[in-house]
Amino acid sequence: MTDDLLDPVGFESAGPPKPMAKRLDSLSGKTIGILDIGFPNGNLFLDRVEEVLRSKYGVAEFVRRAKPSPARPADDEVRRELIEACDAIVEGTSS
Repeated sequence: MTDDLLDPVGFESAGPPKPMAKRLDSLSGKTIGILDIGFPNGNLFLDRVEEVLRSKYGVAEFVRRAKPSPARPADDEVRRELIEACDAIVEGTSS
């Protein structure tokens, strides 16, 4: 399984630019995936993100998963599940 990664740092890369993902018209009624990347207190930050997305934007359901550690990528099975089950995905960090 391969992923296209977009780099937001603001300088050009050697490869051709990739288009941004299509924005959702609304978050209301959607399923949002939340991937905790394993930094300390990330779960607390993501709890708050979930709370705001549910109360302010009407998100219907969340699928929460976690990477094994900040230094390791999410397992293919976890990434596949989030991609297939969710309308959008938030990958979060905290410090």
